[in-house]
Amino acid sequence: MKKLFEQRAHNTKLNALKAALLSVSILMVTGCAEVDSEDGQVSNSINLPVDSVLTLFCPDAGIAGEPCVLNDPDNPYATTPVSDANKFDLNNAAPSAKARYYLWATAQAMSPRGENQFNVAAALHEMFTQSGSVLAREQAIRAYRSVLDNYFNSATFFGPFVVNGEDVFIPGPVRKLVGENMHAPTAPLGALFSQPVEALGLFGQWGYTYDDQGTKDFSFNF
Repeated sequence: MKKLFEQRAHNTKLNALKAALLSVSILMVTGCAEVDSEDGQVSNSINLPVDSVLTLFCPDAGIAGEPCVLNDPDNPYATTPVSDANKFDLNNAAPSAKARYYLWATAQAMSPRGENQFNVAAALHEMFTQSGSVLAREQAIRAYRSVLDNYFNSATFFGPFVVNGEDVFIPGPVRKLVGENMHAPTAPLGALFSQPVEALGLFGQWGYTYDDQGTKDFSFNF
């Protein structure tokens, strides 16, 4: 998943400056190949967590527009210029679901949107799968609900797919991904509920109807 459009710089000097900042940010945070298997220490002295133990700096960390994660001393991305241009590169370089949680929570705090919120939820969901943490499960469900309540029509982009020699990115609504992950998740995500019907019931409590047989999409439950 990558954004289809990137903001154009106003002049070549600004373009060069942005490229330099992006290179520095990736160098600072993507030392994942250098992560020590025992303590997660990278050679540039920035710790990227490799465990699955969730602690929240504030109750709404990673939810909607809450910015508190930017002040979390455990957040290795708090001072990193996370943007649409580099967030997927940083995600691919992250050594753990916990690192991805901090990354996407930082992206969400800096630029609240459905794509970022969904990835916060997915990282928390994976942390729950690995650790069985009740807190990670509860926060994942809250983040999934935030996608529906706050970013219902938001999209993310899949690709690139090569068409006639050109890269094409296909948009898809993040709400569908929420439904799939909560109702019938696939590896590396485990089930959030003992029975899939529990997810359908929860969607109804939230005010949504989920078609799990046909379109696998949501509508409002009036």
